[in-house]
Amino acid sequence: SVLSVTQMLASKRGDAALVTGVIGGVSGIITDTDVTRRVVAKHLDPSGTGVSDVMTSNPTCVSMSDSAMDALATMVENHFRHLPVVDDSGAVVGLLDIAKCLNDAISKLEKAQEKSSAAAEDAVKQVANLQGAGNAQSEMLTQLLGGLVSQAFGGKSSPTLRSLLAGKPATVVSPGTNLRDVGMVMAEARKAALVVDEGELVGIFGFKDMMSRAIAKELPLELTAVSTIMTPNPESVSPDTTVLEALQIMHDNRFLTLPVCEDDGTVIGLVGVMDLVYGSGGADGWRSIFDSAMDLADDASDSASLQSARSASRSIKSVRSSTKAAATKKDERPVSKLRPKKPMIASVEDSVLSVTQ
Repeated sequence: SVLSVTQMLASKRGDAALVTGVIGGVSGIITDTDVTRRVVAKHLDPSGTGVSDVMTSNPTCVSMSDSAMDALATMVENHFRHLPVVDDSGAVVGLLDIAKCLNDAISKLEKAQEKSSAAAEDAVKQVANLQGAGNAQSEMLTQLLGGLVSQAFGGKSSPTLRSLLAGKPATVVSPGTNLRDVGMVMAEARKAALVVDEGELVGIFGFKDMMSRAIAKELPLELTAVSTIMTPNPESVSPDTTVLEALQIMHDNRFLTLPVCEDDGTVIGLVGVMDLVYGSGGADGWRSIFDSAMDLADDASDSASLQSARSASRSIKSVRSSTKAAATKKDERPVSKLRPKKPMIASVEDSVLSVTQ
């Protein structure tokens, strides 16, 4: 049932389960977002609803030997946050999470920066071409990613969150709104809910919260106010924050979403990790960041620490290289380089309740 799967996910702090068939192949995938959109908003009973009724059937999969860059492009172009990984026989071996991939890429670049020599630092400075980065966090990431992020933005200034949110209504609810109504608002917008009281942001309630804190615990949705289980007093950022700055904040704090508010407290909206990836370059723009992170990992595994800095310098420069041989080599890197996390498995016969638990 959906209940049993959500309870399993809640106990393991997961947000997506792969659903397998009788022979172990992937039959579907169910995520925290699906639970809100397809169960809560549709007034279905998690304990009486089979996970097979609400899962995404026959999801796109990749194998461990497939191209890592092709896998990332598939996720970004199709707005997939999760992508199942199977072995050559079709058995489940892992699950890619675009947010984890992005965090891993930045972490590798940060570590390489810390270990790099002055020559490597000079290489980053030489290719850095980013405008509008105003605070310490942004300055740090600008030095780190330099021309890579500039390339993602087509050589232009990093856009602001105000421009990303222009024309998009905020998913605002009041503290007393019941969870069923909150879920319907979230399902329609496909965004977490911002809880606002008398014009002030007082909380945030996301899809994972709905799954783990409400469905898995079998709370009565119509009788439970969102204020009782929301995350209170969330951190927010200014709409004039650049995508680059927001990316650094989300990476440092392992946030998946960021509320955006004016200085006077007026709520503007909410951005997620996919908004930042897709709204500022898409698959082609962000390819350089993932590319270079894997370059650095390759260099680290093949070289001693002294050579590592020089290799890092070369790999940063190589992002701008247009040699066909280098491009071919990068495209051949397998999905295993992205370190898929261990999958959480559910059966097609489980209820929504058991899945969320």
